[in-house]
Parts: sequence; C-alpha cells; structure tokens
Amino acid sequence: MDGSFRTVRGRKRSRRWRLLGPVAVVLVALFIALVLMLRVPGQLEERVQRAMHPLEYEQSIVAASERYDLEPALVAGVIHTESRFRPQAESPEGAYGLMQILPETAEFISQQSGIQGDYQEPEVNVFMGTWYLSYLEGQYPGDERIALAAYNAGRGNVDGWLQSEEFDVEEDIPFPETREYVEDVNEARDSYAELYGSDLDGTPE
Repeated sequence: MDGSFRTVRGRKRSRRWRLLGPVAVVLVALFIALVLMLRVPGQLEERVQRAMHPLEYEQSIVAASERYDLEPALVAGVIHTESRFRPQAESPEGAYGLMQILPETAEFISQQSGIQGDYQEPEVNVFMGTWYLSYLEGQYPGDERIALAAYNAGRGNVDGWLQSEEFDVEEDIPFPETREYVEDVNEARDSYAELYGSDLDGTPE
C-alpha cells in the first residue's frame, strides 16, 4: 500500500474530527447543564412554573385587590386565565384587555363603581375587572365559584341555573367552557399563591 493512500485516509480522519469537535463540545455542555439541573430540581421546577405563570402589573393588582377586598392571587389567576397577562388581548365577542371586559360591562362598572378612564388601558382594566369580580361575589355570597362562573358566563345564565335548588356549581354548570374556566382560575390562583404569595408580596406559600 503506497503512502499517498495513507495520506488521503489521514486527511479524511482529520476532517472528520474537525467536524465532530463542535458537536462534542455541545454534548458536553448539555451533559453538564443536565447534571446541574438534576442537582437543583426544585429551582428548575420553580423557574418553569414562573415562566408559565408570569406576573405583571402586580402593583395595580395589589392596589385594586386591597380596595375591593379580594385576594391578589385570585385576581392574578383570573388575569392569567382570561388573557395570559396580554394587555391587548381581545376575544371574538369583543371582550378586551387583561381581565377581558366587554364594552357594555365596562359602562356598567363605570356607572356603578365610579371608576373613570378607558377600560382598554391596563390599569383601568384591572381596577374595573377587580371591582366587577368583587361585585359578583357580593351578588352570590357563599361560593366563590359561582361568582367566577358569572364572570365568565354572565349573571343572566347563572341566575337561571340557580333557580334549581339542586344546582351544584361543581357538577351542574351546563357550559363546558365555564366549567373549565372555574377550574382553571382556581388552579392558577393556587399557583400564583404558591409562587408569589397570596398577597403577591414575594412570600410563597
């Protein structure tokens, strides 16, 4: 076998190692990252949960919750479920903003609460939505889930359901979307309380 053949094979091996070098570096980096993540699983899980449950406009949420006597984590759970904290979110029905308020609902809230301003502005939207949720809790005392169902499906529908003495909000909500909404809000509220504290003061529960 002549030397030229060995030289060609040697060049091929050298080229192959040059190509594999960056891949090996990436694999080693991924391995190290995996080891570090496995060493701190709690911190990793918390980072993932915080990414899935962002918290913005917390000053407005806390201020509105204090004014209208609601748990800030509940308001954050409603916002997460309604808009995922997107201030310009708009539903096909025309509900707008962080707390997905309809124009006619915004007008009712303004007349009843005295809250002024454009309901499409994030801070105004938070105050209006929080007032309305507090108002609904006053209309349906005793079970927060009924107030949440009314926030989603409207008071008219809920009033109709409640005419049946056997109505159970856990079992009998006829709208699948509203049943899921109530569960989603409660799950989100629990997550926000666990991550940020019930008062969103940074003291997890």
